[in-house]
Amino acid sequence: MLNSLTDRAWGILIILAGYSWQSFGQHLNTDNASDPVAMQSHATIDVESYIFHNNSQFYALRLGYFYGLKNERHTFGMSLPLVHTVFEGDYAGFENTTGFGDLKMSYLFVPYVVKNSIGMERVSLSFDVTAPTGEYRLGRGAGAWLYKPGIIITLRSGPALAFYPEIRFQFSGSDANSQGGSDGAPDPDDPEKDNTVQNLSLSIPMVAQLLDWNGWFTFNVLYTRSFSEKTNFLFLRTDIGKMLGDRTSASLRIAKFIAGQPRLNVVVQANVSFFFR
Repeated sequence: MLNSLTDRAWGILIILAGYSWQSFGQHLNTDNASDPVAMQSHATIDVESYIFHNNSQFYALRLGYFYGLKNERHTFGMSLPLVHTVFEGDYAGFENTTGFGDLKMSYLFVPYVVKNSIGMERVSLSFDVTAPTGEYRLGRGAGAWLYKPGIIITLRSGPALAFYPEIRFQFSGSDANSQGGSDGAPDPDDPEKDNTVQNLSLSIPMVAQLLDWNGWFTFNVLYTRSFSEKTNFLFLRTDIGKMLGDRTSASLRIAKFIAGQPRLNVVVQANVSFFFR
């Protein structure tokens, strides 16, 4: 059933990608590329590294595609990672394996927008669904359906500075092999399902445009409260990005654990995005 779901979803997005190419040719700037809730159609390539406090390490090559309607009110997306896991603990003889992870599907809706304004410019509603396509016994997935509704507000204090405060709640449909503070990543300690996922996350990204460099810088404080574990997590994340052409950008993201329950220590992500419209 999951394989059929994956095939159909990718087929739909391939068709949508074909429509996106018809709009190829419009120039985009750093404001479009740095927007965490961008409504333009784009494809992404992410290389990710997760380092845990117990020295377990996860690596992923994630391919994604996001289709935005021309009215810039709706965006549909999907991403699928190829995961390599290195566990320090006992993972039933599978401490070092490679395979596909969990399929993530996302939707953005903009019910309110005021363009070219100072102050509140946009309100975006998000909903992410993660399908358990990765084998959780091998550490490639959460082993359960994950759901993550949220709301993101775009606040602009000037032409080169914007804030994107957001609140999201992630929960699972059943017990999962994932714990708080990992955003759905598998449990690095053992392959058994632990509990249901119930994570409330708050963040306030600040994005500054570096116009002379044709790039941007982001500073972000991320707080997560796990209700199922009754514990907290605090991370600091910085991004540095640059336009590589009229419709291509690259960025480096680093998130570091600061306080709370020590589990996930450092996340490093390199991203390349290709915008179609």
